[in-house]
Amino acid sequence: MGWHRTLVLVAPLMALGATPALADSLRCGGYVVSTGDLQARVLDACGEPQRAWQDGFIEQAVRRSDGYYPTPPAPRPYLPQPGYETEVRRVIPVYKWEYNLGSGRLLKILIFHGDTLVGIIDGARQ
Repeated sequence: MGWHRTLVLVAPLMALGATPALADSLRCGGYVVSTGDLQARVLDACGEPQRAWQDGFIEQAVRRSDGYYPTPPAPRPYLPQPGYETEVRRVIPVYKWEYNLGSGRLLKILIFHGDTLVGIIDGARQ
């Protein structure tokens, strides 16, 4: 019966090891870039990526009512009436940049939604 208990404890840990690790910051030389930074900041700190590509789109829907705007309002041809709810849809491109930081280190894949860094994934060891 003891090996069943071991299997129950070890199986989830093995599954976690198979998934890519997410980080929220990356050190490039003497600089650190983190989620929320813009593409220009990452280029200044890390230089040009070894590989960059567009990896699809995300459609974002934002609902607004009674003049509450959580994000800057998009231009509209009309003004909403008080008490009415409006919905604004945006299509945001997704970009991925790869950085090879040297021999023996993990490949880093940076994910951008539009111009904003939203994630850093550890790739294969180089």
